[in-house]
Amino acid sequence: MSDTPTRRIGLPWYRREDYPRIRDMMSDRHNLAPTYEAWLAAAENNESVGRAAGLHISRIQIEPDSFARWCAEKGVEPGSAARMQYVSEKSAQAEA
Repeated sequence: MSDTPTRRIGLPWYRREDYPRIRDMMSDRHNLAPTYEAWLAAAENNESVGRAAGLHISRIQIEPDSFARWCAEKGVEPGSAARMQYVSEKSAQAEA
């Protein structure tokens, strides 16, 4: 039995109704799937692969207005790095 703690990671998660707004607001929208269905399939696959590797995965909801406010407060451009930072912060808050 291993003494190594289970690695915990947050996964950005979007609601179907928010996805078009989320995609439009991102500076790296070209890296996001063009449709919610395509994004969901990839996200569920990533989640499954992570869990199979022994990771503890938490879905972290990104809501457009809250994320935009958070980006403005932090002075960051809404994109991949901001999403990862946001998810990391929200994951840490959820575990505290």
